Amino acid sequence: MFKKLLFLVVLIAVYTSVAMAQVPSPQPRCISVLPAPNLGGVTITWTTPLDPLSQFASYSIYRSSTFAGPYSLVAGMPIFVYGQTSFTDIGAGANTGIKYYYIQTTYNAPGPLVSPPVDTINTMFLNLPGGGSTANLSWNPIDIPAINSSSGTYNIYMEFPANVWTLTGSCTNLSYLDTIFACNATINYRIEETDANGCVSVSSVKGNAFSNTIPPAIPVMDTLSVNTNNHPMLNWNVNSAPDVAGYVVYQLNAGGAWVAVDTAWGINNVSYTYLGGNAGIDSLQYNVAAIDSCGNISPLGNANLQTIYLTSLADICNHSAILTWSAYPNIGSGLAGYRIYQATAVGGPYTYLGTVAPGVQTFTATSLITSTTYFFKVEAYDLSGHKSVSSNRRSFYCAAPIPPQFLYCESASVGGTNRVDVTAFVDTSASVLGYKIYRATNNSSNGYSEIGMIAPPNYPLIMYSDYTADASQQSYYYKVVAVDSCGSNGISSNIGRSINLRVAGNSDFTNTLTWNKYESWEGNVMAYHILRGIDGIINPTPIWTIIPDLSESYTYLDTTVWREPRGDGNFYYEIEAIEGAGVLFNFGATARSNIAVAKQEPEVFIPNAFTPDAGMNTTFAPVTVWAEYANYHFDIFDRFGENIFTSSKIGEAWNGSYHSGKNCETGVYVYLLKYRTAKGEDIQRKGIVTLIR
Repeated sequence: MFKKLLFLVVLIAVYTSVAMAQVPSPQPRCISVLPAPNLGGVTITWTTPLDPLSQFASYSIYRSSTFAGPYSLVAGMPIFVYGQTSFTDIGAGANTGIKYYYIQTTYNAPGPLVSPPVDTINTMFLNLPGGGSTANLSWNPIDIPAINSSSGTYNIYMEFPANVWTLTGSCTNLSYLDTIFACNATINYRIEETDANGCVSVSSVKGNAFSNTIPPAIPVMDTLSVNTNNHPMLNWNVNSAPDVAGYVVYQLNAGGAWVAVDTAWGINNVSYTYLGGNAGIDSLQYNVAAIDSCGNISPLGNANLQTIYLTSLADICNHSAILTWSAYPNIGSGLAGYRIYQATAVGGPYTYLGTVAPGVQTFTATSLITSTTYFFKVEAYDLSGHKSVSSNRRSFYCAAPIPPQFLYCESASVGGTNRVDVTAFVDTSASVLGYKIYRATNNSSNGYSEIGMIAPPNYPLIMYSDYTADASQQSYYYKVVAVDSCGSNGISSNIGRSINLRVAGNSDFTNTLTWNKYESWEGNVMAYHILRGIDGIINPTPIWTIIPDLSESYTYLDTTVWREPRGDGNFYYEIEAIEGAGVLFNFGATARSNIAVAKQEPEVFIPNAFTPDAGMNTTFAPVTVWAEYANYHFDIFDRFGENIFTSSKIGEAWNGSYHSGKNCETGVYVYLLKYRTAKGEDIQRKGIVTLIR
């Protein structure tokens, strides 16, 4: 478009000179396309021209569908009101294309003259392709070059919903890209440009069908904290997309997959507490995605925040709790550190304990009161000091070492010449490092010394074998002491005193036994069984039972030795103590002494005559008791010194014949007997025997 159109040729034909004009044509300022019901109509606004001599006659407006014309006088022309500054061209059809206008003034000087038009102005026609998620608007200016009073700024208005026009953007270009947030809707647009004189140019209205398929912007996670009930609390920023309907909350499951757990509805609903999450058992990871009114869901945020998971380890001996937590590196303006708090109720009030640097994830809470429950939490805070997040609340019971409820020495029983087996019944629920075994040779408080230790068992009965004891020579006192988890000695068991047995063989074929009493069962000793054996084997059937009294020691004389002529003269004895009734645990325990040996000397009885052919003594042999078989040797000689019989077998007799089997005659014969005593002495006996026929 061009200012000052070249209509001079026509004007010269009508007027003699332009210089004769006294009232100029008006300057167009704005042009607006009317919406329904005057669809396509055009309103032109102009500035009143100067008329110092009052020569004004009328205004005439011309219209064309092209810049080059032809131009036709608009219906309703001319306008005879000098002060009128606008006119509406009904039915102009500006909704289907651009319309061009100019204005001329007719004045009297003194005859009617027409001033040339000052400028040509045209309507703004809006182009708007349809479909998709964006509206690509373009339009033309109302004049080239622009009218000097025009602002040059275009305001874009959108009609959605129907009859509601909203300013959606501004620009200085002749195009604009608008993002659609509606779902399957027809949306209308118009363009407006203001003028310094207060009028507004308005484009044609253009609409089309659109559908939003663009997901909202990715939400920006802010913080992830834990509340008093150990439920995770999420916070994020308001999404930049205006059509966001809510936010989908996701949790990372154990398999590494994000699972939607709930939706927080509303664009401004930017905080959420997940009641289904328990941040008190592990560190939990959460994220959010925005969902718009069309159901489009954004990708997940990239923060992937995790709750701070706080754990504790008891230091019972120092009345302390060692706190450890997972890191929370991404917060606000940057992690400044962690603050540690303590309370005696889960809801507080919490007391500040201290602060650690960002790279530190442990803290020791000291000076705790035994048998008190504490609650701890850790807060990560940023460099600005304006943001913080809390860990789970960690419950901690300040316990003392759990002492055994019982500790009972069941028995101290001799298991061999150099071994005593100490058996105890212990409380497996106690918190102990183990059990110390103490031994003494006299039952005084300062006479005990530690000889060993047993680790905490899984079974309530423990046994310690003392291989340093000389049980054949003396009795020992034992006790078991619990060592608590802090390494201190705790409760002590009852005393277990082993039985030391001493025996002696007497020349009258009796053995004397002496032993100390067993100490100290709760039910005392019900009985002492005396067990005996030969050839090193103890017969489990007692030869006698002693009912105990208040004596410190006991003696028993075994007068039945002669009934056991077998063996080598060594008699083995053992004492078995039987626990009495009344003990709390009712074990019915036993305790044995050492095995002691009484030695009886071998005895030999030799007849002085025998009668092979008649009578009771038909053979001749020594009768031995407790002799050692390996060194036995028996020989018979006649009066000439000839050996007529020899044997190394105890009990093998001479029948009164020679080696050849011929009977010997009545007479006196010489015998020679050799054997070894139980003490290891070699004995030789020589004598005569009379053979009678």
